[in-house]
Amino acid sequence: MAAEISRLARSTLEVLEILKHCTENQVNLHIAKNGMVFDNSLQSKITATVLGLAAEIEREFISSRTKEALAARKAAGVKLGRPRGKAKNLKLDARRGEIQKYLDMGVSKAAIAKIVGCPATTLYDYCKVRKLKARKKIS
Repeated sequence: MAAEISRLARSTLEVLEILKHCTENQVNLHIAKNGMVFDNSLQSKITATVLGLAAEIEREFISSRTKEALAARKAAGVKLGRPRGKAKNLKLDARRGEIQKYLDMGVSKAAIAKIVGCPATTLYDYCKVRKLKARKKIS
């Protein structure tokens, strides 16, 4: 099962190889978006070839348009890519107080990550960059 032919392979040749492998193993290939079923028939092979070729051509057009747009922006003096250096604002800055409160309460970083809705690795990195640690309470 595949969502559409373009998600199945990168080229028409790959689509045909996958279809051949499926037919050799007596497996019908279902394309969900079009509601199509490819079997060992000549009609399936022709349809797969045409759809695979159309997907390959569309990928080439998208690539070409992207490259042209990037070249135009570069020619216009726009800096491309991610800015150098460290980010000034981080995703979790808005929740810094809340994170510090949980750290002070002794809640584990993994649990805090679940509470604030981010991966644990993101929280670990955030605490390291912002130098957040549990503050000792003075008795």
